[in-house]
Amino acid sequence: MLLLAAFAVLVCLAAVFSIMKGSVEIPLAEILGALAGEQGTHAQILMNIRLPRTIVALLVGVNLSLSGAILQAVMK
Repeated sequence: MLLLAAFAVLVCLAAVFSIMKGSVEIPLAEILGALAGEQGTHAQILMNIRLPRTIVALLVGVNLSLSGAILQAVMK
């Protein structure tokens, strides 16, 4: 259980790092502000490029791990 919690924390940190870093670095305070509804250039970058990319990457990772678990269960 502790290992699962550690991996969940690592995934969350990787998602935040993915959103923060890029050709234009966005500080954490501005990310939180953009999620709260503030407007600006960084908010546009976050909402139109980085957040959808990060969400898709997380969903792809979940689907790959689920398919691996299903394959192992079927093949025993």
